[in-house]
Amino acid sequence: MITGAVLAAAMTVTGAGAQEGNTPAATETVVRIQDYPGLGNLLYRVAAAKGFCAKHGIRCQMQPIPTVPLGIQAMLAKNIDVAFASPEVTINAAAKGADFKAIGAGSQRTPLQIVVRPELDVPDGDQDFKPMMQALKGKKIGVPVRGGAGELMFIMMANLAGLKAGDYTFVAVGSPNTSYGALKSKQIDASMTFEPSASICEVIKDCKVVYVGSRATGPKEITGTNGASSLLLVTGEMIARAPATIRAILAAGHEAETFIQNPANFGEVVAIASQNSKMNIPHGDEVLAASLKAVLPSLKMGLSRAALKQIAANITTVGQLPQPFDTDTLVYNEAALAGGGQ
Repeated sequence: MITGAVLAAAMTVTGAGAQEGNTPAATETVVRIQDYPGLGNLLYRVAAAKGFCAKHGIRCQMQPIPTVPLGIQAMLAKNIDVAFASPEVTINAAAKGADFKAIGAGSQRTPLQIVVRPELDVPDGDQDFKPMMQALKGKKIGVPVRGGAGELMFIMMANLAGLKAGDYTFVAVGSPNTSYGALKSKQIDASMTFEPSASICEVIKDCKVVYVGSRATGPKEITGTNGASSLLLVTGEMIARAPATIRAILAAGHEAETFIQNPANFGEVVAIASQNSKMNIPHGDEVLAASLKAVLPSLKMGLSRAALKQIAANITTVGQLPQPFDTDTLVYNEAALAGGGQ
């Protein structure tokens, strides 16, 4: 039996920067893919761990880069090959002339959530967000960063409910872990956040979930973004130079999606996720499993063009984009379509 080490030694390893057609036949191309702390880029963690990348002749090498702008910069500088980016930052960079394309989603549904201190009388906003926004008037609202997508989307929801940004006080609280701490210590009253925030509240039960964008019925400006919550990006130069590598990246991602979406594999997916997602909070393993179950429907490659257009319209409305941008020009013509892309 040929071991993995012997097989690897017998292969020629090249980077994705190499010109296709100029390397030996038995070649494994290294593809450096952006990852994040937490659940991160789970589709490609699974693709690497389960051998789907190797099956298609690539070695998926996960590169932890903590922010979207740094990931895009690293991709443009050829320090990584695939960035995993939020559409808001992506659209702004593309509008300014950055040369890249979206080849898939990687994560489809909007991650936005609102959680509050348990003693506050705030109605659930999944069916009707306006009473919730009214109840939060005058409150301290935690956001990951000031001026970021979370704050801008909260302000847009406030405007749609007849309120304005000045009706709230915004406080930067960082990631869900630090946001949870700020909520418990009453530094903030509510947080516009993302997973595992809702799962922390639902498992530990010392905060309350009042809005989950991925399952809410409105507003359409938020629900209409489901289908493009995160984007897999590669440079235009890489598309032109290495189309076979792009196809291999997509094929590995689709196989990972199929594996993840099979309920029989849930325990193994949790085990892969836990390698990079330890939660140092009470009931951390239970929170991780609940969080993964919550995001599972989102872990698909398909990219919705309509959702991308809605996101561009949103950031134009809130003044983050100076003029309308045609997001069709951002999408690779062979971008992933399965699982909801259109």
